[in-house]
Amino acid sequence: MADITGDQRIQSEVLEGLAMAVNHRRWFVELALPYLGDNPIEIGSGLGDYAIEWAEQAVGLGAGEILLTSMDADGTLAGYDIELTRIVSDMVTVPVIASGGAGVPLHFAEVLTKGNADAALAASLFHDGKLRIPDLKKELLGWNIPIRGVEEM
Repeated sequence: MADITGDQRIQSEVLEGLAMAVNHRRWFVELALPYLGDNPIEIGSGLGDYAIEWAEQAVGLGAGEILLTSMDADGTLAGYDIELTRIVSDMVTVPVIASGGAGVPLHFAEVLTKGNADAALAASLFHDGKLRIPDLKKELLGWNIPIRGVEEM
């Protein structure tokens, strides 16, 4: 994964270079986005004009997945950015992995259902022992949310 912050033209060239250098569907793009104002898809000047434009460009160049991180929610344990995730998930044709904000099992359920994410990433609540992965899987299965590789627990 490359960190491509800065001028949008340079970022586009990096994305195009990645697309040419690696096999189609073998790379993913992380969009690490702050929430600015009333427009949930507007992002900071270092990342371009709109999250959806970056997502669509990456997919158009062959990205097989998008790791979508809400920098405002990341580490807060207060929940994912459902609206941002839904907007990007609904606009692209590749899986979107939501990241940033998970604190309780309900947050995963919300981003997977209301946010239309294909998967959800979390770190601090697991690392800090606030939640165990088997417990999360059991709760999600109880809400009829499919878990890859798990039939029943």
